[in-house]
Amino acid sequence: MSQVIDTLKYAAKLSSISVFSFIKINFLNVISTLAIIIFGYIFLSENINPGASAHVSPIPYLIMIYGNRPVGTILWLIAFLAGPVVLFIIGNKYIMTKVINRLISDKSDKIIYPLMDKFLLKFKRPVLLKTAGDFSVEKMKLIQNIKNETENKILKKVIVFGMEKIKVDDIDFNDENLDFNDIIKTKTIQVLSAVTEPSRNLIWLILGSQWLIVLFIYFTKW
Repeated sequence: MSQVIDTLKYAAKLSSISVFSFIKINFLNVISTLAIIIFGYIFLSENINPGASAHVSPIPYLIMIYGNRPVGTILWLIAFLAGPVVLFIIGNKYIMTKVINRLISDKSDKIIYPLMDKFLLKFKRPVLLKTAGDFSVEKMKLIQNIKNETENKILKKVIVFGMEKIKVDDIDFNDENLDFNDIIKTKTIQVLSAVTEPSRNLIWLILGSQWLIVLFIYFTKW
């Protein structure tokens, strides 16, 4: 019973880490994007005649800005349209990597192994695996079963993440003693253990690139 309670507590801890990181990254994303929209708009509008643009709707006004400063306008649109999407994707990848790294370094033997055993116990083990294709089909069935389980969402995501990246190039499918469960467990842990410590560098690179575009707009007339 104490093991179950410890697992639940640790799962809650991982969830809080994930949620806090998600909020922090996306709050920064939203604030940065709004600032880029505002400052970019102000800088690009500097040489636009206010009288000529007073009664112009947004799309024609953007066309006016583009006609006046085409390079700056294109870069500005990229910065606030594509930048947030890229940052959201990279942020989610960073969060997953952070959670996996924390879980593996802390309690992989006490949480991952028992949870995988539980999932595999409910899964009908394939009798024979003749090819890598057979293995992939069974693996996808298992992943779908795991997604339908009621366990902690973060822990399920971690295990599914590991399973999806399993490679079986070194498995001899001519071996009649192959065991699907053993392969799944061993390979999943190998994948998760290979996940390196997360780095925020790519996140800062995207944010920095967005603000370099704003500076470019400010200091040039293109």
